[in-house]
Amino acid sequence: MILLAVLFLCFISSYSASVKGHTTGLSLNNDRLYKLTYSTEVFLDRGKGKLQDSVGYRISSNVDVVLLWRNPDGDDDQLIQITMKDVNVENVNKQRGEKSIFKGKNPPKIIRKENLEALQRPVLLHLIHGKVKVIWGPTFSPTLNFSFLL
Repeated sequence: MILLAVLFLCFISSYSASVKGHTTGLSLNNDRLYKLTYSTEVFLDRGKGKLQDSVGYRISSNVDVVLLWRNPDGDDDQLIQITMKDVNVENVNKQRGEKSIFKGKNPPKIIRKENLEALQRPVLLHLIHGKVKVIWGPTFSPTLNFSFLL
């Protein structure tokens, strides 16, 4: 589940960094569904040797983001919902071919059905001035505070 938290924090930090000229942080529009695609690679051999010889996996997903609530006294206080869809896990090294442990397996078999279902459950983020103050989700405590990371 740490991977899930890291993915969401990466999403928020990269999205808020891409908003040019907006000094107060991330600001989503009402009545709009934001559809994004993210991918990350995890190397299990710490990147030793040549990149084509590396061992690891790539996880990718479509992400839906919706503004659920904005404080009427100011748009710097928001509650957003993030939902991951179409999660895919594959070998980072395509050269392995038949030797790949991912060959012929779908994501539920690779990361277990329970983990896949947890990744695809909606997560709520409370943002103040573009920083995550609270995360509510399937395994997170409502008092978890990640504001120091952003």
